[in-house]
Amino acid sequence: MPEAGVRSLPRPLAGKRVIDLSQFIAGPSAAMYLADYGAEVIKVESPQGDGSRTLPGNGFGSYYTRSFNCGKESRVLDLRDPAQRRRLDDWLAQADAFVCNLAPASLKTLGLDGPTLRGRFPRLVITLISGYGQDDPRPCMDTVAQCESGFALLNGDEDGSPRLATGWPVDMACGLVAGMSCAMAMLDPARQGCVIDISMMEVAANLLLGPAALALGEGGAIGRPMGNRDRASAPSNIYRCADGHVYVLGGLDAYWARLKPLVGCTEDAPIAQRIARAPEFDALVERWTLQHTRDEVLAEMARLQVPAGAVREPAEALDRMRQRRPDAVTRVLASGEHVPTFPALLDGQRLPRTPTPAVGGARRDA
Repeated sequence: MPEAGVRSLPRPLAGKRVIDLSQFIAGPSAAMYLADYGAEVIKVESPQGDGSRTLPGNGFGSYYTRSFNCGKESRVLDLRDPAQRRRLDDWLAQADAFVCNLAPASLKTLGLDGPTLRGRFPRLVITLISGYGQDDPRPCMDTVAQCESGFALLNGDEDGSPRLATGWPVDMACGLVAGMSCAMAMLDPARQGCVIDISMMEVAANLLLGPAALALGEGGAIGRPMGNRDRASAPSNIYRCADGHVYVLGGLDAYWARLKPLVGCTEDAPIAQRIARAPEFDALVERWTLQHTRDEVLAEMARLQVPAGAVREPAEALDRMRQRRPDAVTRVLASGEHVPTFPALLDGQRLPRTPTPAVGGARRDA
């Protein structure tokens, strides 16, 4: 029985079995979210392991593999061997869902394409992630999708040059969309199985272009790349101060009304004009921020209730988060190994995550 005042955490996928034949980020993260909510996830790897296991890490293993494969069991199959390929079919026959981000051409060669699986396993939720959709064989990676979707230019520098975002936003978004779609399909009481076709390109355009996609679809224009400036308000940017940098979102009308007297602006320009003349208004704000330290700027923005934040080193940012929210981002084991934590609190508790298994290893203890 849970302790007094502590509620049990939600596990709506308990009793569901997921076969995870994926590698690197998008597919593994989708399956990890399913494990977070109670699914039994079996990660199928080649004898060499997920390709991410060769990426940088330390004595505990690849940082990349360990970031996206918590809560799973690992089983080894050489799918080039007919007998081992048949064993995968045996597992799929007993599973509720299949998650895979192998290239469509590889899936066809292995007999794991959507139509084939749908015919053989009609109750299976089949979640397939690829660059351009299952009818397009071209290979794709996160950074390719950022460029092909238009995001790299939308995110570009003020001189017009394209700019990639680090942190693999397309892979991470695909993992969230795939995980949510797969979970909802498994939980549908009228479920008869389905094929979920996730295109990295479409996810990138949907989630990273956002309002720009509506503007372009309805005949509008989005203008040149704006660097760190906000497209929807001004002045909103990263500004230099006496000892570093701060971001101030001062461009919405309510915030600008509070910020304008502080920075010495006497002009009553509406938001459209401020956006069109963003460099002028940015210069006013930075003239003021340069006279103050980072902490002084943040204190004044807090007093005015204008959203602002310091540009921090990642290590400093992590330390500050953990001071406010214990076990934020990662938790440390007695061995010194860190395990990624679920980024939400449910009645003050985190969903439990176990460390990533070794190749062919059982699900590890928390």
